[in-house]
Amino acid sequence: MKLLIVDDEPLARSTLARLCEHSAGVDVVGEAASGCAAISAAERLQPDVMLLDVRLPDMTGFDVLRAARRNGTPLGIMVGAQSEQPFRAFEAGVIDYLVKPIGVARFTESLDRARQRALASRAPATAAPPLAQPLEAGFAREAGAGAPQILIGERERRFYVLKPDKVDYIESHGNYVKFHAGKTEYICRDSVKRLAGVLADSGFIRIERSLMLNTRAILYVQRMGRGTYSFTLLSGACLHSGAAFRDDILRVLPLSQVSGARSAH
Repeated sequence: MKLLIVDDEPLARSTLARLCEHSAGVDVVGEAASGCAAISAAERLQPDVMLLDVRLPDMTGFDVLRAARRNGTPLGIMVGAQSEQPFRAFEAGVIDYLVKPIGVARFTESLDRARQRALASRAPATAAPPLAQPLEAGFAREAGAGAPQILIGERERRFYVLKPDKVDYIESHGNYVKFHAGKTEYICRDSVKRLAGVLADSGFIRIERSLMLNTRAILYVQRMGRGTYSFTLLSGACLHSGAAFRDDILRVLPLSQVSGARSAH
């Protein structure tokens, strides 16, 4: 597997090169200290993987990867500081996001993932059962006939198979959603709009443009006026609905009937 290291700091490039020595089958074909140099090197060397610092003197690592992919399909592994969120990296289609300082085990794990992806991209396409395929961050799987519904969530660069009934609510964040399960959060590259249809039969309702709620996670509901509601969950979270979703909510939760019974009494 051919790898190109891109970082403006010589010491950082040297450290990354030494880390590569711990992974068999990795050939560091070149290094670059700037975005322009990296794009030129990628075109010349055709690496399988680019190991990119997020911040470069002339552009970002995302810019480099986007330009390099015009002439090839290198995989990208981003390297950044702890304060930088990995969401943009996954949005750009990178396979991993490493936080400095990088440990040997974590680095080796990332390269192993890149190697598997590179091999899979070269293999001829064959039909395979859904769970026989690699789990991708940001991918929600729809169940086939008779199969249980599952979601794939990513947390701390690990992929988790989630049962919808264990998810309290789903919140939109740009091109991603967050699965909230108790006090734990998972990210997923999907949309609330699509998931609303997929999970309708699993007890989920859309209460706001950016929010879906699992009705089984509700502790109690309060009317807030003008067709809106406040939902307090068993986990302690409190969510508010939008007026535009009042009818959708009442189709699933007979809140108006309960209100009428109390008034009649």
